[in-house]
Amino acid sequence: MAVNYSKAGRPCFVADFGSTRDKLLAFQGEFYDACSQFRYRDIVAVSRACGITVKAVESWKYGWRFPKKERAEEVLDWVKAGKPMKQVRPFPESFNML
Repeated sequence: MAVNYSKAGRPCFVADFGSTRDKLLAFQGEFYDACSQFRYRDIVAVSRACGITVKAVESWKYGWRFPKKERAEEVLDWVKAGKPMKQVRPFPESFNML
């Protein structure tokens, strides 16, 4: 009869980050929740302010991509502030001529 014994080898070690991963996931969840409420006007306003494409902001909305942490914090602060926007006229000189 064969004797059963474990051939597992040396035990492996995995780093224990504690709650750091949970904080990151909570932050990402908050960011994606905020972006999922965006309308087209919000998407275009954020893309112009950040200097990125509309597609990039849409990918945040649908949860396909996540921006750099600093950018995500800026967007979350903007949403928490009530999504303030300023209107910029394309050619202000032409309006003074009238």
